[in-house]
Amino acid sequence: MANILIYSNNPRLLAEWMHVLIADHSVSRLLNARSEYRADAVIIDAGKLDEDASLMAVFSNPNVRFLVMGSHWPEQKQVEVMLRGAAGYCEEAEAGQLLKRAVECILRGDIWIRRSLVPKVLGVLTGQMQSSQGNHLSLDERDKLTRMSNSLSARELEVANMIRQGKSNRSIAEAMSISERTVKAHLSSIFRKFEVDDRLCLAIRLKEIDQYR
Repeated sequence: MANILIYSNNPRLLAEWMHVLIADHSVSRLLNARSEYRADAVIIDAGKLDEDASLMAVFSNPNVRFLVMGSHWPEQKQVEVMLRGAAGYCEEAEAGQLLKRAVECILRGDIWIRRSLVPKVLGVLTGQMQSSQGNHLSLDERDKLTRMSNSLSARELEVANMIRQGKSNRSIAEAMSISERTVKAHLSSIFRKFEVDDRLCLAIRLKEIDQYR
């Protein structure tokens, strides 16, 4: 049972989201997102971010997974919260059907975002990295990326390529006819070999390899 906090001033949304999650998790209201607190995940009403954009700074907390709930939020804002460190975005209207799954997803270390937005997030991140690197890598850095890629087993490479497509652990497990535990084991090995900590960074590494190979 995870400790979930909800940051919203909307009584209807608070009641709805708590109702969806209370059977499986410890759920309570967060009064101040900038205060000190202990939680496995925080659900943030996108309305709070519309009121105060500087609130996105809380997403940099590496010890908490953040899920933003919004109502027809522009794609640009959805991408921005992911770039700032949020673990996912979900539509308020879909909370009854998807909120529980979204929370379980981010608690596993996955991201929850529409698949169509994954390439946009990766494109922005890759562009930022290329800009900071002067749009090129040294020969040593390129050789390092190649060695990382060559170190993957066939199964690990298959998992890595599906991560790049934005697939979840469950969908990868189903596609490869293996357990989610085995997928997680492959991911741990891939992360270690590529010297990254999360799926987005892995996807960026793979995109760099494609570019400089």
